[in-house]
Amino acid sequence: MDHEQAVPPPRFLAEPLAARGVEIGTGLARCAQYNVGQACLKPAVLLAVDGPGFDELRDAARAEVAKTAARTMLTPGIHDAYTGNVRRMQDNGATRIGAGGAPAAAWEGQSLVYEVTGEQLLAEPAMREEVFGPFVLLVRLTGADQLREVARGFRGQLSASLHAEVRDHAIAQELLPILERRTGRIVINNFSMPQEVSHASVHTGPFPATSDSRFTSVGMSAIERFLRPVTYQNFPDELLPESLRETNPLHVWRLVDGELTRD
Repeated sequence: MDHEQAVPPPRFLAEPLAARGVEIGTGLARCAQYNVGQACLKPAVLLAVDGPGFDELRDAARAEVAKTAARTMLTPGIHDAYTGNVRRMQDNGATRIGAGGAPAAAWEGQSLVYEVTGEQLLAEPAMREEVFGPFVLLVRLTGADQLREVARGFRGQLSASLHAEVRDHAIAQELLPILERRTGRIVINNFSMPQEVSHASVHTGPFPATSDSRFTSVGMSAIERFLRPVTYQNFPDELLPESLRETNPLHVWRLVDGELTRD
């Protein structure tokens, strides 16, 4: 069963930030507010290197969040956890830099953007934990070295997004082994949601993103999470399930002696 504790931390390098900081900031804020921030793959932490485009990204995210009215969350418990986690971020030194409309009724979640430095995130592990709801934490990094260090500090994630131009590929190659050990889904130059259900879909990751990273909960192979293997040894045909009988009366695809066949 998937835990809603860990979500994707998008990672942005210097080149795409300078080229399209506004586009990235706007897109990220929109994804973070989907379903009042109550989606497995909604981005929660944005790691961005300080430099050209950083302020534009920051301002675009704030402007997008400011347009959003507070909306009712799924349950009172989720709402209470959201407000409690926002307080946790504040208590640990995160600075509020943007907000949507204030709540007008019980259980409404207010969209928020907070900011910390890379040094703060490294010093306080609690800041790396998700705030499940319409919340984004912007992390201002000093450079690629700190980006790698911060990325290593995250635990299991459902997905991670990496925005990179061609000139960033050398740094991206250094980041990929770090991400591969921390997530089951890596997205380049896009956001991880919405997710298309297909044969290639993977919705998993190391703990605490999921309880068992060997299986996906979305996609054509998701059924494997609910299957338990049983061996039938020395059985007469009439006692076997139809799909296992010698004559294959259901004409299903089967693996026989290591080969896929419908015979």
